[in-house]
Amino acid sequence: MELSRIDNLWKFLGIKNGLTLDYSYHDNMKYSLVKGSLELSHRFNPKFLKKSVLIIQERNFQEQLSHQKFVSQKQRFGIKPEAPSPVKNIVFFPKELLSLHHQFDLEIQKDRKGHFRVKISPFVPKTIYDILDTVNLISRTLWVKNFFAEGIRN
Repeated sequence: MELSRIDNLWKFLGIKNGLTLDYSYHDNMKYSLVKGSLELSHRFNPKFLKKSVLIIQERNFQEQLSHQKFVSQKQRFGIKPEAPSPVKNIVFFPKELLSLHHQFDLEIQKDRKGHFRVKISPFVPKTIYDILDTVNLISRTLWVKNFFAEGIRN
């Protein structure tokens, strides 16, 4: 039931925004959308949804050239957060994204050429608005444009 609902949400967003939705299933289910220079992917195991990950990144992002990183973990009862690596520098980013760390584990990376990658987990959308609000907030603050059209709300 959960898989069909998530599948319908992504297909609806792809159709309403005129984007091609690529999806595949190997060990995990993966949905990906590309809009201009931005790439969005959602990966999860249908049997264990708490390990789902949503990644928004610029297509030119090079992970091997990553030199700045910010990691923030959601507070969980009984689990101590991991200490951040002292080798990485903290990326300065707008305070609007700090509201996401109350709901998700948040990881923001910046490569040497200034391209960003944002990873949030666990991302289990229940409604279309869960996806719209989260993705558009990240896209608006880092790249000054909405990833999905706001006209879907009406």
